[in-house]
Amino acid sequence: MKEFLSPFQEELTDFLAMRKKTVGAETYAGDCRILGSFDRFFTAYGCTEKSVSEDVVNAWIQSLFASNARKTVADKVGYLRNFLKYLQYCGVPVFIPRVPKVAESYIPYIFSEDEIERIFAAADTLPLPKAPNANVLFQVEFPMILRMLYGCGFRIGELLQVRVGDIDFERGTVLLKNAKNKKQRLVPMHSSLSSMLCQYCEAMGLAQDCDAFLFPGQLPGEHLKRDAVSHCFLTILKATGIYQEPQPHTRGQCLHNLRHLFAIKSFAQAEQAGRSAENSIPYLSVFLGHYDMDGTEKYLKFSSDMFPEYTALFEDYAASVFPEVAYET
Repeated sequence: MKEFLSPFQEELTDFLAMRKKTVGAETYAGDCRILGSFDRFFTAYGCTEKSVSEDVVNAWIQSLFASNARKTVADKVGYLRNFLKYLQYCGVPVFIPRVPKVAESYIPYIFSEDEIERIFAAADTLPLPKAPNANVLFQVEFPMILRMLYGCGFRIGELLQVRVGDIDFERGTVLLKNAKNKKQRLVPMHSSLSSMLCQYCEAMGLAQDCDAFLFPGQLPGEHLKRDAVSHCFLTILKATGIYQEPQPHTRGQCLHNLRHLFAIKSFAQAEQAGRSAENSIPYLSVFLGHYDMDGTEKYLKFSSDMFPEYTALFEDYAASVFPEVAYET
């Protein structure tokens, strides 16, 4: 735990102790780093009272803009807002800033139906290269992983932590116990995917071992590593001629694109089935494990060249539900 210098030593310590128990390790590390920075700035600014004024908050934000990209500043302000809300709950007079507006320019690569078919066919038939941290059964695991990502919208990290006992084959559900930010959620599967997963477990000799990882790694008691899966996914993309060199400072083609594709297709299928966007998006947000619909909105971005029939639908919905928020710098 950091040693703090400002008048909020006790509150910072208590807040971080609470966060350590409720958020993931990466988020907690961000809390420690950003709040430590604000604590030092608050002290250097000459603040000695247990109150946080608009002037000191805006001065801190302006100092961030001097050496950080706008997206980074927005993220850091988000961390501070959580702490300021905690102080407000404790009865401390605080000014809570808005998060700076960030122009979201990232558009994920969305695989076409033809590309998805080629990826699955290659994963099923091509001999996979020896991947780092992969076991001898990886040729069996990899095709199943792709179908789980495509069919359920999992994050690769949370899927790799699933154990056989987390699966209810009768109901066709997967219980995620270690999802992002220490959240749990129950994910339903299509009956065809559930049947395929059952056959996979039988073939892998996992059906009777509830404690075993669904995708075991090279060493006993370990699950397959993310790098191994990503390595083979890129190999498949290159072998099928789908691979594109990523632009500088972009994520490019990756496993996470399958989660974006799942979100887009789920949204469109709900609309085609007669369910309004206002009704379907909240369910999709819960399904994907997002805190709020702002997180889901990021998954509904795609090139109009790929799905021209969905463009107006997405734009109309986003315009009414995700309004722009400006921030003066």
